[in-house]
Amino acid sequence: MKTRATYYTPERVQAARANVAELAWAGWLRDTAVAAAQQAIDAGAEWLWESVTTQGLPRSFAVNQDLGLPITGTEIFEYGNYPWRADPSAQPWKLTDPSSGYTFPTNDFAAFYASALDANGNFDRDLGDPQFLVNTAFPERGPDWGVDDGWGWVDDDGAKWTFCAYYNHWFLWYAPLPVGDHELTSIRRGLEALRDAYLYTGDLTYAHHGIVLLDRFADAYPAMDTSVYTVADGYRNSDGGRGRGKAVGSIWENGLVGSLITAYDAFYPALSESDEAGVLELLSAKSEQYGLAPKETIADVRANIEHGVLRQIYRAVRGAQIFGNFGMHQNTLAQAAVVLDEPEAAKEWLDFVFAAGGLINEGGGDWSVTGGNVAPTLVDSVDRDGWYQEGAPAYNILAINNLRNMADTLDGFDTYPVADVASHPKFEAMVAARPRLTMLSAYTPSIGNSGQTGRPFLLGSPDDYVHAYERYGNVVDAQMAYLVNENSTDGLRSDVFSPDAAGIEEHIAAVIEHHGQLSLGSEDLTGFGLAIHRSGHGSAERAMTTSYSSNHWHGYRTALALGLFGHGLDLMPGIGSPEFTDTNARRFEWESNTVAANTVVVDATPHASMVVGRPLGFFSGGEVHMSDVEAPGAYPDAERYRRTTVLVDIDPQHYYILDVFRVRGGREHVFSFHTAEGPATASGVDLVQQPTGSYAGPGIEPPDPAGEPRPGASGFDWLGNVERGRPEGPFSIDWDIVDTYGVLDGDPDLHVRMTVLSDVEEVALADGIPPRNKPGNPESLRYALLRRTGEDLDSMFTSVFEPFVGASAISQVRPLPVRGDDTDGVAAVEVKLADGTKHWLVHDPDGSREVTVDDRVTVTGTFVIIRFDSDQNAVSMDGYGMQDIRDGSRVLLTGRDRLQNLTGVVTERSEELDATATMTIQLDPPVAPVGEQDLVGRYAYVDDDGEPNAVFRIAAARSRGLHLELDVDTTFVREYIDAADPDAGYVYDVEPGRRVRIPAPAHWES
Repeated sequence: MKTRATYYTPERVQAARANVAELAWAGWLRDTAVAAAQQAIDAGAEWLWESVTTQGLPRSFAVNQDLGLPITGTEIFEYGNYPWRADPSAQPWKLTDPSSGYTFPTNDFAAFYASALDANGNFDRDLGDPQFLVNTAFPERGPDWGVDDGWGWVDDDGAKWTFCAYYNHWFLWYAPLPVGDHELTSIRRGLEALRDAYLYTGDLTYAHHGIVLLDRFADAYPAMDTSVYTVADGYRNSDGGRGRGKAVGSIWENGLVGSLITAYDAFYPALSESDEAGVLELLSAKSEQYGLAPKETIADVRANIEHGVLRQIYRAVRGAQIFGNFGMHQNTLAQAAVVLDEPEAAKEWLDFVFAAGGLINEGGGDWSVTGGNVAPTLVDSVDRDGWYQEGAPAYNILAINNLRNMADTLDGFDTYPVADVASHPKFEAMVAARPRLTMLSAYTPSIGNSGQTGRPFLLGSPDDYVHAYERYGNVVDAQMAYLVNENSTDGLRSDVFSPDAAGIEEHIAAVIEHHGQLSLGSEDLTGFGLAIHRSGHGSAERAMTTSYSSNHWHGYRTALALGLFGHGLDLMPGIGSPEFTDTNARRFEWESNTVAANTVVVDATPHASMVVGRPLGFFSGGEVHMSDVEAPGAYPDAERYRRTTVLVDIDPQHYYILDVFRVRGGREHVFSFHTAEGPATASGVDLVQQPTGSYAGPGIEPPDPAGEPRPGASGFDWLGNVERGRPEGPFSIDWDIVDTYGVLDGDPDLHVRMTVLSDVEEVALADGIPPRNKPGNPESLRYALLRRTGEDLDSMFTSVFEPFVGASAISQVRPLPVRGDDTDGVAAVEVKLADGTKHWLVHDPDGSREVTVDDRVTVTGTFVIIRFDSDQNAVSMDGYGMQDIRDGSRVLLTGRDRLQNLTGVVTERSEELDATATMTIQLDPPVAPVGEQDLVGRYAYVDDDGEPNAVFRIAAARSRGLHLELDVDTTFVREYIDAADPDAGYVYDVEPGRRVRIPAPAHWES
């Protein structure tokens, strides 16, 4: 049995009690815990004990996920995913609907529950008194209306409403945090408050109530099993669709048992030798009353908790009853090992946590877990940018937090020392990854299941960044702590259990004073799959993104989706988190589908599962920012699926984007595009309202959102309110942007205009509906859908996007004619500005052909923008991967105007798994002397093997003739050769013998 506190050690508790007495923020933590714990004390220890339910009463996180509410239907979704209100102490077993004010169930279930307890205190509905199964709240609706016997109410239409199961889930067993915009008071949260209040104060009153409650949880927990409460019967639990769990479903089970585990360690000093908390009288009486295991001594209580909670966890993890996102169940089992502190168990459990293995479907509804897989996952599944294989940033940071918690749990555990997770280079990269997705100091791209439709949100909390800064000392983490804390150091706090908790506000204030606030540059996250261009300052800051990340797990099938942040808003938002994360039709056919994103749908099907796309070019300098990416895995049968985007700064306030999306293969291409909320108006094409149906056709109505997902569904029938037209040339669509979330001061008359230069057969405008249960979400987004058809179709969707306030800075956009021996895929566009000056932009996906534009300019290379004054004289140029540019007979690009485009072969590379790596390249002659500093910040494009790309940002360079050494701030290690045998070595993204190219920027001014 346990003999000491090992999680909340005496040293940590002593530090916490000193901190709450001396530091304002720590005192606030104490006062908050004490106030919350007082509610539990006021309820009384007897009430707390009796509030813990057992296996015979179902649990469900939804009342009726598809229909919403018996009164107002889906209107309740406006209040969030889990909107019902309750107060367990004032009105036990009653749920209040915030949309109608109705209270359910309509019968006195509290009385029915009490009448249905068997001799052991377990609920058995067959024992309940039927006199309590009568609608007394709204008798005019009939005696059976809204009546729940614990297993739900079935209405006259056959719909099931699980009021009591929802209450049991949220207000007794689970409710870990505020849900949406409202607090949930649960018995579990009461336990946490009692735990924290005791830790901060040492007052045994809190220990008394907490131990009574924890012991009762331990009575009930071994028999808990959600698998018998199925979705088919109307019960939903967080289990990833596997139907496994104990009290609340295998995923959320981790948070629940984590509270039970840490509560035992916190209360252990009051249980270690004598009945200091005075619990034996009550617990022994309850044991005798209900025929439970004897509680005659304090050792009996400890044994009950250790058996009923701690020793259940290893078995439950191996049986997938406790199994969550990466790091969840691993941390849970590590916590159990540390808190139990039994050498043999600690070795077995912690070896399992780190061992290779995973989730196995045994068939027949049975699942098993063969290892925690921590070490292999860090190596194999965390990319070079520090992102776990999840396709959604919000879920990626869960893994960071889970592993951080595990590292903290194991820190200093001397019974069985194990690997230091916090010092692993991949974990350090994970921590460093969070700030890099920050846009306009207010947004994170809503990639996959992350955030809401256009709503400002940042990854991580002030505490997360303070912790990271204290552990690793990176300036950017201090800047993020300051930013996420609303640009303030007030209230920033360290670990309350740390003896060095004082002074963090002053430390971070010093960082801000010396380094300034967060200011991120452009970068291509080639491991994660996100090209980011940042430009402008203050209110004129803007950022353009192209996403080519994984769509695994919580990712969406949205390869090459375009994003734009500017004028203080997310102007091209992703859909964000779905209404519900189970296997409902809306999630798979619409919210996570290709058509919902700013990308191209091929042959009316969602694109395939993919890991990460392949970047082909990235340049960000001065006033021009270009990225070029292909996603060959998105539509494997398509010969080309490639997007080139160029952000051009006209002046500090004005800018535009040239967008070229090339698709070859298939018989239908639909370019889907939307902005933030706002009406759209087309010019240059007449649109006709379609009276019925959806974008899929006038006779095809939107599908049943509660239906089963249709494999390969296009999602077209989820788009309604359709207008269609057939353009005969270039046309434009103007969105009048709405500030949905009230970010801006007043209405700035903000617009986004799309000018389409490519030939399309049909353009349509249609409404797409964002998730309806995310408070504040726009009611709809107006989509533009550009359609082309044909055999072996070859499309080049060419558009110019311009956000502007008031008046546009662009007077005309037109395609430019191109001639040459081979001009396949070459895009050339003229953008004429309001002041009479012009920009010519040319992109050649081949990069080696000579082409002539508008019978004037001849270019050889990848990309160039040439600026002309109002007299049509070329005055400046910026290029990327260029070899030659001539304006008639005038040479605009010479060797002195450009850096070298380097090519060569990799001869050596680093072999170790480390935070940095080096490759040596034998350059192709002829090569002029290489400016080593000129290479820093450029990207090396190494030929890959068809798996993840091999593109790396150069951190440092050393040149010796034709030999070039390049340092990168990441690793070349992709994965283990054999995860079960780490000594077998690694697979690498970079191998000797592969070709490499390093394109260069170019600049010229007259």
